[in-house]
Amino acid sequence: MSTNWTRNLLRGVIAGGLALCGGMGAVSFSTASADEQLPLELVTGLYAEANAGDGVQTIPTTGEILNSAELELCSAEGVCLEGLGATSPGGLLDDGFMKRMVGGSRSCCPQPWWAHRTGAFSEYLYLTAGSSDLIYAVEGTDPNPAVATPTGPIGIVDMDAESGFRVGFSIAASACSSLNVAYTRWDASSFDQIDSTDPLNNVLLSPLLHPTMNNTGATSLRSNAEHKMSFQTIDMNYRHLWKQAGALAVNWTGGLRYSNLEQTMRSRQTDGVAAGLADVSTEIDFEGFGLTGGLDLTRYSCETGLFIYGKGMTSLLAGDWTADYIANNQVGGGNARNTYEDFHATPILEGEVGLGWQSATGCVKLQSGYMMSGWYSAVTTRGYIDGVTNNDLIDIGETITFSGLTTRLTVQF
Repeated sequence: MSTNWTRNLLRGVIAGGLALCGGMGAVSFSTASADEQLPLELVTGLYAEANAGDGVQTIPTTGEILNSAELELCSAEGVCLEGLGATSPGGLLDDGFMKRMVGGSRSCCPQPWWAHRTGAFSEYLYLTAGSSDLIYAVEGTDPNPAVATPTGPIGIVDMDAESGFRVGFSIAASACSSLNVAYTRWDASSFDQIDSTDPLNNVLLSPLLHPTMNNTGATSLRSNAEHKMSFQTIDMNYRHLWKQAGALAVNWTGGLRYSNLEQTMRSRQTDGVAAGLADVSTEIDFEGFGLTGGLDLTRYSCETGLFIYGKGMTSLLAGDWTADYIANNQVGGGNARNTYEDFHATPILEGEVGLGWQSATGCVKLQSGYMMSGWYSAVTTRGYIDGVTNNDLIDIGETITFSGLTTRLTVQF
């Protein structure tokens, strides 16, 4: 074993240790003896000796790697470089990445998995609306609710889970940021009918009629109600990488949102087949516009392509809540009407967690999870009817929730 070979080996070991302990900086050593003029270049924990005929071999520095066209990384954005570990799984500088950079085996992450890219998505929603149940009939022993004794059965119309969708697209401004547009729509309806269990002794009472009106008669034996609800939102926002460390990436989002929420209800109660009809209908509408923002985080496995994710969004919308109430009773009492309008802020909180898979090239992403959103200080059908029948419309705000499953397919370029 020659002295020169041993000296070079010791230099390589020492230099490799300095690179591992010292981080990302480039360290160069020149030879001590006059007959050895071949330098050793150490960059990002790698080293390569130059051959006499080739000159000095240079390995790209970290800055050159991050600005390369192959990785499509953004330049001059320091936030992208935070937390890049030398051996973090799935990180830019993991073992697979280093092997690919020096001509070895190809990494399963050919480009940063967290990079923002241009693409489009389609999402299926299966949601249930909370605070939407409405009691429209109660069975009792007398047509007069003041003296009637309830006998048990009630007519209630509630929303079952219904399908909706969300579609949108994103335009990458850099690997660290993108512009996003999304449209969401969900519609649901529910119908219910109830008959008196004892037509000879019991009748159905309507809690939806105004108390100044005569309630149902002695032959009110059938009642039904239909309740519909729908919402749609348009989101335009800017999303940016906040923190990235190995297999974990966190992005923040900020932008604008438009929302519309509609609710309609109609209940009919017969007082004998040919004697008369009690009819109550309501319509509620909200148009709001405001700010939205939030965070999303993803933990990704380069080995399997699987990832877990979570995100939360907050919106503060301001807009008009309008509502109309109409009640007609052919048995007696005429009709009652009310028109309500109020401009106030309506906050919306949203959260989602789930599991997904992304292809090795990042072109296809499939994810599924559970989401929940709450519309606060909202005017609901039952809250509005209670306000009208109790002559108190000062504070009728409630919280409407939408919760359920979501599945999204994303195609990126």
